[in-house]
Amino acid sequence: MLTSKFEGLEIKKSRVHEFMRDECNLSMKQTTCWPEARTSKENVQKRYDWVVKWSNTDMDFSRNCIFIDEAGFDINMRASRAWAPRGQMAVITTPTTKAPSHTILGAISSVRLVNLSIRVPKQHPKAKKAQGGRKRKNPEASKEDVPKGTTSGHYMRFIRETLNILDKYDQMRGFYFIMDNAPIHKQIEDMLNERNRDYKCVFLPPYSPELNPIEQFWALVKHKVRREKLQDTETLQDRIIDAANEVPIEHLRNIIQHSKNQFDNCLNYIPI
Repeated sequence: MLTSKFEGLEIKKSRVHEFMRDECNLSMKQTTCWPEARTSKENVQKRYDWVVKWSNTDMDFSRNCIFIDEAGFDINMRASRAWAPRGQMAVITTPTTKAPSHTILGAISSVRLVNLSIRVPKQHPKAKKAQGGRKRKNPEASKEDVPKGTTSGHYMRFIRETLNILDKYDQMRGFYFIMDNAPIHKQIEDMLNERNRDYKCVFLPPYSPELNPIEQFWALVKHKVRREKLQDTETLQDRIIDAANEVPIEHLRNIIQHSKNQFDNCLNYIPI
């Protein structure tokens, strides 16, 4: 680029690298892809409005909030980096067949992992060959048997289970439920109101994962899940549960504080 703009310029790539690193304070990083809508003026404004609205209440991420979201896991998840002898590739073997995805719903707070629900997809038997070499078709699966992600029924069931847990603790009365703007928000609000414990629903603005600490919680869990290959006696479900329970309370508080720190960026119209 430089040599095409400045005729006759000769410079080594290493010198350019040193200049960018030492003089410009830049470093080469792994790129992160954001949806275009995440940085749109409309959504930046929605985040500003959201922070202004809820900052004028007693809602406090570190004190009285439950954070809810879902994530997907599969058995082929592997670490993106690994040790290998110089000159050799770091190779990790994976099953040749596509692994079914496990959908996980979770709820965390600043004091504990509140609830975790794993939806394991149903497996259907493979078609068998009939005489003559042709495969017999399996009976057509019903809609209920088709593996899929979280439905409104699963989500509502999870909210109900989470409420049953919170109802046992007087100190969690009046907690705020922080979650993405689900299409079934009216049903969720009605369920919370039925408990007569002053629970409140707070729906995040669109394209705002940085405002939901559980996104970082899933990153920690996935790191633990993909760190080592599953043992012969271990299931993906076991690994997920163990990884989630191993996240220290201190880490929960740190990721919640990180999301709280984004409020200033939102008030300054900085995309997050």
